[in-house]
Parts: sequence; C-alpha cells; structure tokens
Amino acid sequence: MRPVRLLIVDDHRVFAEGLEAVFRAEPDFEPLPAVTNPDQVVSIVAAQKPDAVVMDVQLGDVSGIDLTSQVTALPHPPVVVVLTGFSDAATAIGAVQAGAMGFVSKNGPAQHVVTAVRAAMLGGTWFPSGLLTVMLAASESDASEPLGQLFAELTDKEREVLRLMVSGLDRRTIASRLHRSPDTVKTHIRNIAAKLGTRSTAEAVAMALNAGVRPELTVLASGGRPPQTPPGTAARADLRPAVAVARPHGRPTNCARSITIPY
Repeated sequence: MRPVRLLIVDDHRVFAEGLEAVFRAEPDFEPLPAVTNPDQVVSIVAAQKPDAVVMDVQLGDVSGIDLTSQVTALPHPPVVVVLTGFSDAATAIGAVQAGAMGFVSKNGPAQHVVTAVRAAMLGGTWFPSGLLTVMLAASESDASEPLGQLFAELTDKEREVLRLMVSGLDRRTIASRLHRSPDTVKTHIRNIAAKLGTRSTAEAVAMALNAGVRPELTVLASGGRPPQTPPGTAARADLRPAVAVARPHGRPTNCARSITIPY
C-alpha cells in the first residue's frame, strides 16, 4: 500500500517544515514540499494531486476556509484537515461547510494532526473534544422547521442508516446490522447527503444531531468503532449533553475526546 501523499499549507515556513518533519517520520505518509504562498495552493493541488492537505485556517489576508472550498471543488479532490489557532463554532462550521474532514487546534500535540489526517483518509472526520457540542449549540437557532422538512424527504431506510452514522458505525458495520451490502449502504449515504444538501459526512451527522437524532446507547456502550481504524486514530463520539455510557461497575462516563465518523 503506497504512502499518503500529503501537502501542508501554512504561511509560517518554520511551522510548516516542522509539521512536515513530523509526517516524514511516519512510514505511511509522503509529505510534499510545504506551500507557504496562498496564491499557489489551488494550482499546486491541481497539478500534484495530493491525497490529503493540511490547511492553515488563515494565511495572511487569505482565508484557509475559502481555499478549502476551492480545493474540495477540484476534480478528484484531496481530503482536507483544517489547522487552526481558533476553536470557535463559527470557524469550525465554516470549515465543515467548505468540505473539511477534520479540524485540529495548533495548540495541541502534533500527533493530533497525524491522527486527524489518518481518520480523514479512512473517510472519517476528526474534531477536538467538546467542539461538536459548541457547533450544535451555535446552530440551534437555525430554524428547526427547515431541518424537519429536509429529514422528511428521507426514506425509512435512509433514516435508519443516518441514525447508525450518528452512532459512529462505519459503512461495513452498518451493512452488517441492516443485512445489506456495503455498496447499498454507500448508496443510501450518498442519497442522504444529496437530500440534506451536505458536502461531508461530518455536516450530515451534525445536521442530524441538531435535528434531534441521537446515537444508539447500545452501540456506544459496546464501543462501536470502525475495526479498520489504525492504532492512534481511535475516537468515540463526543456527545456528552445527550448521552452517558455506563461503565462495567455502573459509574456513568462521558464519551471520549473527539468525534470520528467513519465512511
């Protein structure tokens, strides 16, 4: 299996080259030369076709979120993980809407960035602890009636698939639960995205949570994580306002430090 070709975009060269060195030490990554000039980002991505991009949220006067939107609109786009010094809901929501599959703080360990990119390459998403809750709280005022109308367009099977997505199950596990083929589930997920008007699984799950869809407690309690997740990428849904999972001795515990939605 070939290494993941990775492009780092950050206008601080020392930081970019330091992060590049971190990824170069990982055997499953092949970092390309970092890009520090935001005007070159789209053309370099189009020409070099990296598998993944780590994008700084702000490059001088240029918005990394705007660049993310342009990059994800390219034919055969890379997955994008946004790197930021901000942890506000508006920035995170903007990143998700632009097509980002991860949102990582610059203030955290470098290994978090590696974890986020690995999760994105598996088709999942990665967000810091608590941020999804903040995002949902910030969007609660966005009229639940239009959301209800959108969800009314989903078939019963699509709603069932979406609930299992919210529970953190991957496509193959959902297929097993529903006694369907993974390709059939993939079609359901595409139809869900089309009907909800979302650009990523993260946005679809966030919309579902905002509309009141809640994960199955039995799935969370059994640790329903994707079996193919490599070491260092495991994460559970951070849904503390909605769920408490019972420990073996009956003491409730909140779900862990990030949300990974694997598709």
